[in-house]
Amino acid sequence: MSDLITLHPYDPAFVARYVATVAGEEAPAGLAPHEAWVGMEIARARRGYAGALAGGEMGANAITYGLARLLAAVEPVFYLPGAGLTQLEARFDRGIGMLMRPPSRLFGDAGLETRAARAMPIRLDASGGSMGGAFLPPAQTARFQEMLQERMERLARRMTEAEMDAPAIVGLLLETAAYAADRGLGLYEATDIIVPGAPESEPPGLRLIGPDRKRLDRELRQRLEAASRPPREPGFLGRLFGRGTNSAPPDSRDDRRQWGGMGDVTPPPERPSLPDADGWRSR
Repeated sequence: MSDLITLHPYDPAFVARYVATVAGEEAPAGLAPHEAWVGMEIARARRGYAGALAGGEMGANAITYGLARLLAAVEPVFYLPGAGLTQLEARFDRGIGMLMRPPSRLFGDAGLETRAARAMPIRLDASGGSMGGAFLPPAQTARFQEMLQERMERLARRMTEAEMDAPAIVGLLLETAAYAADRGLGLYEATDIIVPGAPESEPPGLRLIGPDRKRLDRELRQRLEAASRPPREPGFLGRLFGRGTNSAPPDSRDDRRQWGGMGDVTPPPERPSLPDADGWRSR
């Protein structure tokens, strides 16, 4: 999957207007600034719509991609390499998947013909090329923000293990969620909306926000950087007395059945008595 992943805040009313325009029920005028550019994007999406009605996935992807392109002209675009909704669910936190919905539902609710909506993949596809993917409805963005806040240290550790700039990316995820939740908007993921080194391909008026530690609040940056550091290796005495990584933490012991290392003086549990040949239990 491309790392050129973006998240797009969206208003359901805008999606409904886009769908009506792609279906030919409305004119593209006023959908976004720069009408000539909008006309070209809608023309491409309409060609995709014809293919999607016949069950073609590539045509369906053209519709989902077109929405992201139009959204990029009216809302900020949050660039999250390797950390779109699909990647967050698959690589870092399965729980986020409870909030996600497939694009067919977004477009179906907006009035798209069911046959065309059914041709859409449920997530971003590694082999799908330029496309839109999963989304968070407006009703879920506040919960998404809460989940990120609750789990940001864990996310930072896991992203660091994946050799990502965890503080910058987690910080941008928090900013993205806050922007959408504060305005009652949903979030929609897409790939290849931007092409590095090709500014002529960018939607007019693009406001691209990428990961940058310097933009973070100082206290938040320090928390994320601390969470991203690898755990300290125990010293000689710590290893000697079982206070290193091999000792069981106190809250993981179950009724003294686990030994806590050389520093643990708790006696082992008694071995359960077994019946002997005469049916008596040995003492």
